[in-house]
Amino acid sequence: MPNNWIESVNHNIISPLFLLIFPVAVQYLSAAGNPDKPFQTSFLFGNLLAWKLIGAMIVWALVWMLIPSKVFYGPTTTFGYTPKYQANGELYYFASMIAFGIVTYVSPQLWVSVYDNFGPILGGLNVLALALCLYLLVQAKMKETEEDPYLVNNKFPILHEFYRGMELHPTIFGVQVKQLVNCRIGLMIWQLLILIFFSASYQTRGFDSGHLVNVLLQTIYLYKFYRWETGYFDTLDITLDRAGYYICWGCLVWVPAFYTFSSYYFVYYQPNYGPFISTVFLILGVLCIYLNYEVDRQKEVFRANNGKVKIWGKQAKFVQASYTAVTGEKRETRLMISGWWGIARKINYTFELAAAFFWSASAGLQYGVWPYLYFIFLVCLLVHRVFRDETKCRDKYGKYWTEYCKIVPYRLIPYVF
Repeated sequence: MPNNWIESVNHNIISPLFLLIFPVAVQYLSAAGNPDKPFQTSFLFGNLLAWKLIGAMIVWALVWMLIPSKVFYGPTTTFGYTPKYQANGELYYFASMIAFGIVTYVSPQLWVSVYDNFGPILGGLNVLALALCLYLLVQAKMKETEEDPYLVNNKFPILHEFYRGMELHPTIFGVQVKQLVNCRIGLMIWQLLILIFFSASYQTRGFDSGHLVNVLLQTIYLYKFYRWETGYFDTLDITLDRAGYYICWGCLVWVPAFYTFSSYYFVYYQPNYGPFISTVFLILGVLCIYLNYEVDRQKEVFRANNGKVKIWGKQAKFVQASYTAVTGEKRETRLMISGWWGIARKINYTFELAAAFFWSASAGLQYGVWPYLYFIFLVCLLVHRVFRDETKCRDKYGKYWTEYCKIVPYRLIPYVF
């Protein structure tokens, strides 16, 4: 049960508010980005086109989750479970891009229809996501013998359980739910939608270099993710966050609605920047995406070699740490303090924020904050996540985390924060 007033407010007020506010917010965004399409009843439940597209996406994603593939094992949980993932992310990405190209060749006008029906598509995704979250909650409640202590010992208000999720690594048809909704559906819908919006913009209003840069930078960023996908399975996001509304609804609805919003907005409100400025934004954005990738790659290589690797030409350094699993077993780990990870504890977030700024910057100041909503949201999300992750690490590693923070005192920006 909550042991202080902050947790009580979070569990009893914040979670229910988020359940109410965010589904409404995504529909407002769909109307704000396309004034020619006012709110309709189909925005709530979807229409025939929406459900056809959603069904095709689910089938396509499940095929790539079920076909024989290389397997990647994630970190073992404190209660002894080792999640198994499909390690075919890069192949899935290229296959999806080829399929998109074929559909574009056969029926290019389809993408204008998708743009015009974005509200109903979000409505259908919302119904799907809420149904999935309800299923996961019921499934968790039925697992009374689950070894996960969260399911046995902790009782929270039902809406908070729905929001946060109950199980750490639930499966459906043997498929890891978090990989399915995040990597195979949510992020791929993000990728496809920004290409669809650019196609719709080109067909209805002509070519715009600023919109092209917006889409190119996001595409590079998303490809980077799929190339690095197995590294994502080691991050705190997937190892510590449970599968509920926060992750599942977020990936299935919030990502398609909000993360794509600048591209969606640019269909109706074109940036109209010239090639020179657009090229500058492209170069700076690519640099930030590369640095974001390099930061994550360093940690992945470090973990793969148990710390026995050179970073920037020097033997990697680390804080040797230990923690106690719920089984009482003592486990050892290493907290990396070399390379980028010796400069700031979450410097990968810094470069991610910079990249998001540059793919929105084509809008300039002529449209106010609208094209920058994702960047502003990401600042809030990642700063909050920095403190949330630190709390989890402090609870897990204790004095070793304190020692690590003394060696690497900055969170995002050296000498600033």
